[in-house]
This record gives sequence, C-alpha cells and structure tokens, in this order.
Amino acid sequence: MQLRSKNSLSLLVNSLSPQDNDQVEPGSSVWSLLTYDHRMQLILDGENVSFAHRECVDLPSCYENVMFSASNHCDGIICLYDSYSDGITIMTNPGIREFMVLPESCIPLPTVSYECHRETTFFGFGFDQVTNDYKIVRILEFASLYGSPVAHPQAEVYTLSSNSWRQIEFTDYWMRSYESELSTYWNGACYWPAEQCQPQMDLVYGVYSFDLGNEVFQFIIIPEYVSRPFGLYEFNGTLALISFSYHSMANNFEIWVMDELGFNGIWTKLASVEPLPGVKKPLGFLRSDELLLLLSAGMDWDSGRQIASYNIVTKQVKTIYHEDCCGAMIYNCSLVSINRRRIN
Repeated sequence: MQLRSKNSLSLLVNSLSPQDNDQVEPGSSVWSLLTYDHRMQLILDGENVSFAHRECVDLPSCYENVMFSASNHCDGIICLYDSYSDGITIMTNPGIREFMVLPESCIPLPTVSYECHRETTFFGFGFDQVTNDYKIVRILEFASLYGSPVAHPQAEVYTLSSNSWRQIEFTDYWMRSYESELSTYWNGACYWPAEQCQPQMDLVYGVYSFDLGNEVFQFIIIPEYVSRPFGLYEFNGTLALISFSYHSMANNFEIWVMDELGFNGIWTKLASVEPLPGVKKPLGFLRSDELLLLLSAGMDWDSGRQIASYNIVTKQVKTIYHEDCCGAMIYNCSLVSINRRRIN
C-alpha cells in the first residue's frame, strides 16, 4: 500500500456491523481506515466532503466478533484491546496492513474461591525515547462476576522489542478513568482524564500520566474552573484539554493548553465554542482552528452518529463521514514495521 501525501487526511473510524452482514456478528466492532485524497484545505472548505479510499483494518478471523477498544496511535501504530474478557490485545499498523496478537497478561488472577476476571481501566501506548522502544502500559482491576472488586489494581508494561509483559509497581489504588478510556501520547508520556476517589474524601479531577522512560505515574490536578467532562489531545506541540458541557441536545466547548513544563497543572484557555446542536463530544484537532466532532444524526441523542469538522473561526460545521459510527481518531500513516522491531 502506498502512503498518502502529507496533505491528505486519514481517519480511523469505529462502527458497529450492520444486522445484514453475514461475515461478522451483528453489533460487533468494525474498524476502517478512511483516506481523503485531496489537500486538507479542499476537504474542509469544499462543499462536498467524502472519503476517496476505504480499507477495513485487518484482524485475525477468530477475533472479528470481539468488541475492541482502541489506544491512541503512535507512528502509525495502534493497539486494539478487549477491556472486559480475556484481555486480548492486537498491535497493528493499518497503513501497511500489518498486525500481531500480543501475549497474555503476566499478572495472574487472584486466588479466590469464586470466579473473577480482569478489567482494563487505563491503557496507553507510545514510544520510549530512552530505550528506543514501543511500550504499552495498562492498569488492571480484578472483579467478581457481579462487579465487586476482589483485589487491588495492578499495572504492567509491554515492550515490543522483547514481545513480553512485566509487572511494575502500582499504588494508586483510588485512581479511576474518567469519561474516556482513550489515552493521549505526548512528549514521551501517556495521559488520561482521571478522578481520584479516596474513601471519605471529595472526588478530585485531573490528568493521570505515565512516563514511558522512567515508568512513573503522576496525577495532575485540574483547576475547578475547568468544566467536565473533558478530553486530552495533542495540539501544536503541546497537550490540550477540551472541556465540554451538556445543554439539552447541544454542547459548548472550552479549549485549554497546559504550561510548557507539563506538570505544574497551569492551564491557559485558548478559545470558547458556543453550544452546537447535536454534538456528542470532540474527537480532536484537524488543524489549529478545526475540531473533529462526533454528531448525533437525529433528535434522539443516542441515534446514529456521524463525524463532522467545526471551524472555530468561520463557525461552520461540515459532515465528513455520513455513516453510523461509534467514534473516530485522526490517523497518520507510516511505514514503521511491527515485526521488524521485535527481537523474538
């Protein structure tokens, strides 16, 4: 497969398989790579916006019916993982149609007298510049069939060069993912919206991070004047936060950026966006003045969802994906090979 030009736009879209699809179980998660061949300026400013090329992300046939979640992408590589059952994780580069199934978790299930399972609460992926290696970090909780916790959460790290997991120290037992499992990779670390919920204490909202180099977790409290929920995204070489609030079938947004050091918890507001009818949530930045949004296609808040762009300057909303979907992320194609970077 040839890579598209730097001016092209690619999206990874997550859809549910239709009821009449004989190949995949109805309601299963289907990931597709969409490429818009024209320059981004023409895509976003033109009247008719449609993708020029579409490919389904290759998965082993035995996993086609698994409801996968997706990590952030890094150098064209993403990870699809099953949060709730067997912890299946697949690393893939959709741009060159390459994938591999990762080993099972190295953390055993607790020894209890009743059946229990693992649940992935935080999952992040990125490149460690210290060891020149790709890494995954995930935090696992252990619960009974009724959802009751049976042991403290544990954390583990996967390295691509060794193709193996190893357990790391983890003591942030009261940390919970907030609103979205999707992580953001920026400047050698993974970031998640999170809440700290210690017993008999008020909830504290912030950004949870994991440095892939020194493998240390950190919690960054956000100011109370930043509304919730919020998502985290890379923006012009820094970490940005988009907060959004619900107003009867519409959302308004505020865009904040973190200070240069990234750990002092100082946020500066860049822009406010007036309430937009039908918008479910932001999905990221197409460019400095353009947001990617998830829309509700009808009056029903949970009806079919579409992908749109919103220009902060012109205030134009333009649908760029008209089919029903669950979400999308902006994707940058690359020729990085997963298999060539493994030792074994």
